[in-house]
Amino acid sequence: MADGGNDQLRSTLASTDSIAEALQNPGSRRTFLKGLGGAGIAGLAGCTGGGDDESTETSEPGGDGSDGSDDTSTDDSGSSGDNTLRLNAVQRFGTVDPAKGTDYTQVMALVNLYDPLVFPDSEGNLQPHLAADWSVSDDNRTYTFELRDGATFHSGNPVRAEDVKFSVERFFDINQGYASLLTGVLSKENVTVVDDRTVEFTLDRVHSPFLATLVLLFVVDKKAVLEHAGDGEFGDRGDYGQEWLNSNDAGSGPYELASFERQSSITFSKYDDYWMGWEGNPFETVEVRIITKDPTVRSLMKTGELDMTSQYQSQETYQALEQEDGVRVKSIPTVTVFYMKINTQIEPTNDPAVREALAYGFDYETARNEIAPGSMQAQGPLAPSFGAHDDSIEQPTYDPERARQVLADAGYEEGDITIQNTYVKDFGLEEKMGLLFQQNMAEIGIDVELNPQTWGTMTELATSVAKTPHVNQVFYGPVYPSPDTVFYNQYHSEAASTWMSMEHLENDTVDSLIEEARSTVDTDQRNQIYADLQSELAGLYPDLFVFVQAKKHAFADEVQGYTFRPAMSFDYWFHDYTHG
Repeated sequence: MADGGNDQLRSTLASTDSIAEALQNPGSRRTFLKGLGGAGIAGLAGCTGGGDDESTETSEPGGDGSDGSDDTSTDDSGSSGDNTLRLNAVQRFGTVDPAKGTDYTQVMALVNLYDPLVFPDSEGNLQPHLAADWSVSDDNRTYTFELRDGATFHSGNPVRAEDVKFSVERFFDINQGYASLLTGVLSKENVTVVDDRTVEFTLDRVHSPFLATLVLLFVVDKKAVLEHAGDGEFGDRGDYGQEWLNSNDAGSGPYELASFERQSSITFSKYDDYWMGWEGNPFETVEVRIITKDPTVRSLMKTGELDMTSQYQSQETYQALEQEDGVRVKSIPTVTVFYMKINTQIEPTNDPAVREALAYGFDYETARNEIAPGSMQAQGPLAPSFGAHDDSIEQPTYDPERARQVLADAGYEEGDITIQNTYVKDFGLEEKMGLLFQQNMAEIGIDVELNPQTWGTMTELATSVAKTPHVNQVFYGPVYPSPDTVFYNQYHSEAASTWMSMEHLENDTVDSLIEEARSTVDTDQRNQIYADLQSELAGLYPDLFVFVQAKKHAFADEVQGYTFRPAMSFDYWFHDYTHG
């Protein structure tokens, strides 16, 4: 496409809330079609189904898993005078069971209902939490935690060492959620109750990110869970309280579960006896409503029926809300990368030459500046703000001539390659990314079919190599504060077949480097291994590393205390928030 066409496309992408909006407006439609050409319409016409999918089990972390639904009902209690924080999310809460949650809404709930032993601060450093202190043996395999005195569960039961051991056993036995993070690292039999306030973990092997992964081990009330256990496969523990914990909590966190409507909202109420206490003017109630449509979010923020937006609104929404009295928009640098994950196991993207051509055929600058303004340039799979980032690795840039030559050298002619680009439907940013990708690939002779799906459908497709589309748009950020979360969850063979690992990259060298880093205690040595790993991944082209997210929220002026932490959804720990 000529430069003028690129300019026209950039202008259109930057000025429309959604592709549908552009096509509905006659003036915008003419401009849009002129910029995109016939390839865009052919791709849209080829979209697969899935618009009626109502899956609520998983969503994109960090992610943008809009399911296309909208709860636009209002609540008379939503007047601006009460002490309730109301915010929206763009995806449903599939579960609030601490042994199962994995995505950004689920972890948002879990960090408020439950407590882990350690907690990340704003720099990603681990701080004492339910554990007041801990020590590590000389061989780096035994961790001894001293529990905080006076912490209680919402039932009033004291938090004891046996609750921690029970939580680990439940985590492993149910074997969902993030249980795989400790597989091969810790055996449940090697968690020992020393006394009521002391618990000891003896690892199967040295594992440098062990402490960091514990931010996702949420401690449950053993007594309450067993009192509510139903029939199940776990012997005298029945179903481990799974059915009950679908709509109740057994935590010690700062908030209790007040109500839970999976299709529309979740409400938390302040736990007055929280062990950390309360300062300032905390919110008595927090209500999260599932609202995906930008016009609805704008309207409710303007009328005061919402106090905070999700991070996944359109740029137009943030710009409009910045003009409103009593509303401020905050831009927060993150370590979340927006990836186009390439299935490396199916034709034609199993060919490294095809993947290299995709990487050099994409216009990153337009993506970053016009579709995601404020975002930062990515350089490889790890966000540059990580201390372990390798600044020397080559980040592909927009070079269609090189991309065409790579394909020609590999024996491909124009029209030989057709691939799908899959993204979350009704999410404007990803729609625009898909259209830009489609147009860029047409320039190098690759046909692209756009394939919008619900996030639930995307996560289901990811469980099968054969069903995972060629290219998949995913936001992914650290789920615990360590580079290991970026490398293991996305690229290790043992972590395959999840939405995080849609590359299905089964590479012995990558696996070996990840394992070596995990067993290396010295930070400098580990960072050198991470540098080698980044270089290896860059040469395999398993992804397009599009940008590093600078996320935005709009807040009512009276909402204060938001604190970013580099672990998924820990910035939505509502104990931080106060009503100004």
